[in-house]
Amino acid sequence: MLRHATRSVARANVLRNSISSLRTATIIPKVVRFQSTSSKAPASDSVYTDAEIVRKTLHFRRVDEKDARKSPHLIALHARLNLPESFQYSTLSQCLNLLKNDGGLASNYGLQALGNSIMAYYVNEYLCTHYPRLPLVIHQASVDALMGVSVLSEIGQSWGIEIDEPTKLDKMLSEQRDHIQLGKLRYETDIAKRTKITESGIEEVNGPGAHSTTQQDKAFASVVKAVVGGLYTHAGEDAAKQFINDHILSRKLLLEEMFEFQRPFRELADVVKKTGSDAEVTIRLIAETGRKTVAPQFLCGVFAGDEQLSDAIGGSLNEAKTRAAVNGLMSYYLYSPINSEGEQIKVPSDKEYKVEGIIGEGDIH
Repeated sequence: MLRHATRSVARANVLRNSISSLRTATIIPKVVRFQSTSSKAPASDSVYTDAEIVRKTLHFRRVDEKDARKSPHLIALHARLNLPESFQYSTLSQCLNLLKNDGGLASNYGLQALGNSIMAYYVNEYLCTHYPRLPLVIHQASVDALMGVSVLSEIGQSWGIEIDEPTKLDKMLSEQRDHIQLGKLRYETDIAKRTKITESGIEEVNGPGAHSTTQQDKAFASVVKAVVGGLYTHAGEDAAKQFINDHILSRKLLLEEMFEFQRPFRELADVVKKTGSDAEVTIRLIAETGRKTVAPQFLCGVFAGDEQLSDAIGGSLNEAKTRAAVNGLMSYYLYSPINSEGEQIKVPSDKEYKVEGIIGEGDIH
């Protein structure tokens, strides 16, 4: 028993010493000295502080605000976008940096992720509120048309952002970062350019109507998202929402061009049945002129029982019927609720929001 108790005390002492040694090991000294492991003795040891160790390890050092305010590109971009004074110039410089290892400077990864989430929320909120009957495929296409990479790239390029493209000689001669470079877009070049065919007389294509998204497009789109994230961080939700309304949701959305119906009359009949109506859907000839001439005109209408849903004019009877059915489908899917004053209803994120604008089941025509 005495021998067993002695062994237990010894094990407890060893465990206590191990815990104390772990606690001591987790404390990072104020100054850490690294000695070279090469065969040649260095002139002096490298000395790093705690902050410098974190910078070189995590690469999250921000640009100094005083240095950022010296950049003419940042000043011009800040004024061009009408950003609030609370939006720091150093944050704007961070929005333009996509390099994860750029001399220890922080990239815009976190800001663009935040901006992408905020932008996606308000875009989906706008579409679901103002166009509640859109099919899921058209809804997703509408989101891409408002905040896709190519669209955001066009917006970023319209802001007049310059790309930092220093030559090899400039990189060799520059010993420290210039203030002008802080206001330029920095990103990794497109790898596809290195493997692209460069022989004379040969052109590489992606296919009929195909559009390749380059690294430059992704970089400009990332800047737009990062600016939204920076606005949300410095100025709050209202400023970010207003910025999205001014630059994203203000663009004209051509929803009519996104639809493609294979059998419009049958689809319209299914829509009418989905609304709970048992009326028979028919197409009737309302009027015509010049049937036996070079340019005849036919006016056809789609009816659900005795109620007319839509009508259209065509150069032939089949064309008029097809157009009338398509107009009925478009009137249903593009239905947008309005309030009692004939204005667009508010979205849930607006102040003093209340449910309004839904009158019955909505009109089809």
